[in-house]
Amino acid sequence: MTLFRGLILLLLPFLMFATGPSAMMHAQEDVSTGPQPLLRSDVKSAYMRGVNPDAGVHASTLRILGARGLSDGSISVRALILDSTGNQLRWKPGVGMISADIGCRGEAPQRVAATKVEERLWTANTPGSSAVILCDNSMMSGTAAREAVRSLRDVLPSVAGQDSVAVVLFDHDLLELAPLSPLSAATEKCDPDRVPAADGLTAVYGACMSGLAMLSDQKQGRTLIVITTSDDNASVSATTADIVRRANEMQASIYVIRVGRSSRAYPFRYLSAATGGRLYTINEDESVNIGPIVREILYASKHCLDITIPAELTAVQCEDVWLTVRLEQDSTSPFIYDSLLLPIKERSYRTSPAVVATFADTTEVGLQSYYPILASMAEQLMSDSTIRIELVGHVSGDIKGNADDRAFERAEFVQGFLVAYGVKKKQIVLRSDGSRRPLYYLQLDGAQRLLNNRVEARFLVADDQPYTITVDQVATEEQAGKLADTWEQRGYKAYFEPAVINRSPVYRIKLWGYSTIAEAQKDAAGMRKWKPKSTIIE
Repeated sequence: MTLFRGLILLLLPFLMFATGPSAMMHAQEDVSTGPQPLLRSDVKSAYMRGVNPDAGVHASTLRILGARGLSDGSISVRALILDSTGNQLRWKPGVGMISADIGCRGEAPQRVAATKVEERLWTANTPGSSAVILCDNSMMSGTAAREAVRSLRDVLPSVAGQDSVAVVLFDHDLLELAPLSPLSAATEKCDPDRVPAADGLTAVYGACMSGLAMLSDQKQGRTLIVITTSDDNASVSATTADIVRRANEMQASIYVIRVGRSSRAYPFRYLSAATGGRLYTINEDESVNIGPIVREILYASKHCLDITIPAELTAVQCEDVWLTVRLEQDSTSPFIYDSLLLPIKERSYRTSPAVVATFADTTEVGLQSYYPILASMAEQLMSDSTIRIELVGHVSGDIKGNADDRAFERAEFVQGFLVAYGVKKKQIVLRSDGSRRPLYYLQLDGAQRLLNNRVEARFLVADDQPYTITVDQVATEEQAGKLADTWEQRGYKAYFEPAVINRSPVYRIKLWGYSTIAEAQKDAAGMRKWKPKSTIIE
């Protein structure tokens, strides 16, 4: 033992020389602290933990937190430069040179140098911000909400400052776990045991509108954070355009933490990027990172880099801007970068038709769970007698023989509630699709069977154009986006929506804007020169 200890003492100076100052600095990063009040978090994470004032530490990550177009045509970018342990580096020109590649999506970008780089500092006098955190607790989310609340409980106490947060669970209704309150009070309410079992439909868009309403009377620093595993399937009237318009009126930023990859990215990417926020995507087994991401969002709202990028792009020139921000360090370190798709054109992604009820069997049992969404529909119908609604019944593939009758009966159950609430019967149109349009061709669990045994609703406003033509089906979201753009260039109104076939996602390209089936049939006959793969009218 004495001989071994002597060898260690003899080798120590050589080990220190071999590892160099950078390795010693890396070891010190775990114990140093940032400027008050932004203390280093004890929870280690690749997401922002604190501030490292030592400019000698090499940057390992550049992350864009959000971007907004300015009136002079330039783009204002908020970004973080982090070291290897997730601590933000204090900005000095010696850290490196910042530039950007910018251009319309699909075209060659141009390299430009940042015209201004300023560090936004968090001080003891920085006003607090307000954040509403929405956690998906719908039937397809599994334990995501419980894990999110657990991660928030572990991390929120380490967040310094005067922020207020609210934690709200959502499916097609809302459950306020913690009202808007100081971090310490909100943390006390973040008990995973208070999270009920996942159930219900996923009204992400409706929850976003409710979350923005909760922030409306806050003075400044409004932030909406959405944690979801699922697509929206139950927002009857809200669209992404409604949410973005309202958020921008309030000067609120939306951040989306997408858990897993079963949901579509493009609506959430639009919601976040169009409001100066960011879309985070993490794997299902990385729910422990939800709290650190929320902490990063709260920290970076007050302590970040404000970067101005010159640009001469307008909505006439392009619909989306690809923006890549680069930090070039010294010759011993490679450049680091991050990219963001900044939308210029307004996107009105709509959940249509929306699921408004599911059924475990052939009775009305369980319909009461959907009273909140049905009551909201009823109020909207009663407020304007010119609005009509179409209810479409569906059953799963294991229903044989009388599938059409059973599906129609379920639509009648929903109609019965609406009429009893006060809606005029003539405002409601009923239809049955039997078992012809399952959401899941292979039912792997009870939640998927419930969603196959559903009633969908679609508003038929007097000037609405509800019918669509499905012209193609492809395997990836990127292919679908390009095809939708191609059809729009041909003069049609186009969008794409996902479907699941044989347990794999596909994307269907749809043309919309038809008031009647006859109008859609006429247009379908005239588009044969484009050789569409199908002309299915719905």
